[in-house]
Parts: sequence; C-alpha cells; structure tokens
Amino acid sequence: MRTSFLYMVFVLLTFHQVFGQSYEVNQSEIIYIFLNTAEDSNNKYSAAYYDSIQLNNERPEVTFFCHLAKSLRLSISDIPKATQELIEAKSWFSKEESLKEYKQYLSLAEASLYQHLGKYDKANLLMDQSIVKFEESQNEPMAMISRTFKVRNCISGGQYNEGFDEINYLFKELTADVFENKDQFEKFEITLWNHNATLWTTISNLHRDSIKPAQKVLKHVITLAKKKGFEHAYYNTTGNLSYLHYLNQEYESMIPLALEDLSYSTAKNSVESVGGLHSVLADAYLQLGMKDSAIYHIKKAEYYSKYLKNKYIHQIFMDVAHRYYKSTGNLEAAFESLNEQYEAINEIHKSIAQINFDLSKAENDLSQAEERIDLLDHKNRQNIIINWLLGLLLFSIGLLAFNFYRLHRTQKKFRDKLEQMNHSLESEIERRTKEAVEQSDKIKAAAYHNSHRTRAPVARLLGLVDILNTEIPSEREEIAEYIRQSAREIDEVIIDMNEVLSDSKGS
Repeated sequence: MRTSFLYMVFVLLTFHQVFGQSYEVNQSEIIYIFLNTAEDSNNKYSAAYYDSIQLNNERPEVTFFCHLAKSLRLSISDIPKATQELIEAKSWFSKEESLKEYKQYLSLAEASLYQHLGKYDKANLLMDQSIVKFEESQNEPMAMISRTFKVRNCISGGQYNEGFDEINYLFKELTADVFENKDQFEKFEITLWNHNATLWTTISNLHRDSIKPAQKVLKHVITLAKKKGFEHAYYNTTGNLSYLHYLNQEYESMIPLALEDLSYSTAKNSVESVGGLHSVLADAYLQLGMKDSAIYHIKKAEYYSKYLKNKYIHQIFMDVAHRYYKSTGNLEAAFESLNEQYEAINEIHKSIAQINFDLSKAENDLSQAEERIDLLDHKNRQNIIINWLLGLLLFSIGLLAFNFYRLHRTQKKFRDKLEQMNHSLESEIERRTKEAVEQSDKIKAAAYHNSHRTRAPVARLLGLVDILNTEIPSEREEIAEYIRQSAREIDEVIIDMNEVLSDSKGS
C-alpha cells in the first residue's frame, strides 16, 4: 500500500514537472522560439512542446507565441497547418491590446511563412521591416536572428549576393555578449554557419569554380557541429559536402559522407533526401566501375524517385539510370525502368500540383485573414476614436465639475469672510455707538452741570452791569472787580467744557 502511494506521488510530481510548469514569455524564451525552428531529435522546442505549453496556459501572450512557434516549425513540413497557426496568432494579436508591442515578431514569423510559400519579395520586405524595428528598439539578438531569416530567404529566392552581404555583416558583428547565455550564442553561431554552408553549396551548383572554397566552409561547419552536438547542422552539412565532392568527381571522398548522411536520413524517414543520396551514390559507384553497388542504389533510387522534387537531383538519377541500362543492353529492364520513371514523373507532377494547390489555399487563407484583421483594425480604430471622444467628454465634464467645485469653495470662503467682516463691523458699530452714547451722556452731564455753574456768574455779571450804570463813581472800582471775578469764573467753565469735548473726541 505504501509502495503504491509513493508511486502515485512520483507520477503526480513527474506530471507536474512536465506539464504543470509555468511558462513565462520573456526575451530569452522568445529568442529560443526563433532560434530553434528545425524539428530535430535534439531540439526540445518542437511543435508538440508548444502544444503542451499552450494546453496549460490561458494567458494571451503565451497563446500568441505558441501559435507563432508552431507556425515557424510546421512551415517546413506542413504549409496549410503552419498557415492556420499564423492566422490564429494574428487573430490574437488583433483582439488583445497587450500584444501590440510584439508586432515585429509577428511580422518575422509571417515573413518566414511567405518564404516557404515562394513569395520571396514579400518575405524580404517584412524581414527588412522587422530588422529596422528590432534595431530601433535596440533588441540586438532579434535583429541578428531576423538577418539569418533574410539569408535563408535570399538563398531560396536566388539573391545570392545579398545573402553573402548579410552573412558577412553578421560574422563581423557577432560576439558572445550579444546573447544572454552561451547556449543561445552557440545555437545562433551554428545556424549562421549552416546558412553559410548552404549558400556556398547552392553557388557551387551554378559555378563550379566555387567548389573548393565551399568545401573549406562546409568542413569547418561539420567540425563545429560535431563538437557542439548539433545533429541537424552536422548531417545537413555532411550531405552538402558529399554533393560538392560529387560535383567535383571526387567519388572516393564523397561516398563515405553520402553513406553517413543516408543512414541519418533513412532513420528520419526523409524520403526526398534518401532518394537523392541513392541517386548520387549510384552514379558514383557506376563511375568507379562498381556495378553491383551501382545496381543496388539504382534500384533504391527508382523506388524513391517519385519523392524527388529537386530538378538537379532528379536529372542525376535519370542520367545514371540511362547510362546503366544502356551499358547492360537490357532493353526490357530499360523499358520497365522508363515506365517506372514515367509513373514517377506523373506522381511528381501530381505532388507538385497538390503542393501548389495547398500553397494557393494557404496564401488565400492568409490573405483572407489579413483582410479580416484589417477590418478589425479599422473597427478598432473607430472604437479608439469613439473612446477618445468619450474620454475627452468625460474629462471636460470632470474639469467643469472641478471648476464648479473650486468656484463653490471660493464663494463659500468669500461668504464666510463677508460674514466675518459683517460680524466685526457690527461689533465695531456697537462698540462705537456705545462709546458715542457714553460720550454724549458725559457731554450732557457736563453741559447740564456747567450750565448751572455759568448761570450764577452770568446773573451776577448782568446785575453788576446794571449797578455800574446807576452807582456812584467811587464804588465803580469795587464793582469792576466783581465783574472781573465773574468773567474769570465764566472762563473757567469754558475751559472745563473744552477739556470735556477734547476727551470725547480722543475716545
């Protein structure tokens, strides 16, 4: 029971480790999406890997980049599915505002799909735009990865000089500190060398004087890929080098490399590579006079010939089959082989027709998706304008409300101040009125008091004047003295009155 319980715990922990990991969309993970586009056995970043990631995440960023990753990987083997994945990515991009900062990544993945669709000019335009955007944002790793995509497009589109210009620029600018870790740097380096090798191989097929320098490049790539453990790059370059030896009629050097690549391609079930390798091996053995080995590879090549889509390799097979059956004089076998080739060519034409149909359908689906996305963008722009106007209206209302609030507060402060001033004024008026009343009472009292004080001296003065007019002169001096005394009393009263009035004014 305990053992079963422990086993269950182990299974749950393993499940969590494999499928329950949180996947963060950061710069490092994005770089791996665009660095690991080949579906090798040593590349964990396969389409199935991103299926499992998408299954356990609901965030828009994760879903968007998973669709991009699957489109990049499937475009090598399944154009229709790759197109659908890109359409899904574009749909997410159009409806999620948070994804707008990733536009250049979408453009690069779209450019890669157009390259596989054979639309090299459109792919080139999108790649150039991505390079500019990444350089403007100082995203050096993605800018350099975008340039490797352009090299691949130049090889497919026959723009070899431009491809070499990009290769030379990348080798000049490449330093270990461009990428954040050693693994990313080495993956980018081998990708760059692998593209360089493919470019040299393609040039050598057209210009035989390029074979020697091309072989030197390919040998370096094989050494580097073997040392770093990059299986896909190693066997891809091994096959290219064997083909260069074949073009240069160096059959003894070519055969071991071709057999090594044949073993790998057979294990990977890469039928087109297997058919091509059997064809060049048959011709090499025939040239060396090793008829038994030549017959074995001719029979194998006949079986795989229906998978040969490369016109140069198919022509090699036709030539070697023609020379072999001509040398044997076996017309029946030649006729049978010719009939098989006719059927194979018909199969090739059917296959090409189906591929062209798939490509046309994929391109049409992509165009329709772009039209839908453009329509959504137009609606989004309208919504943005409406939202902007609504926002402006709300802002204006808010501003008016704020100004009204400020005005209300100002008015309230003014009213409070006015009330305070009125209250102070009333208090002041009351105080001054009170003082005026008090002063008035004082003046009235003083006036009343002094009026009684002045009446006596004035009456005496008037009486003395009358006496003065009737009395004899000898008594006038005494009467005059009384008059002066009464005048002085009146003067004192006047002085007292002035003092009282002065005090009331000062108050």
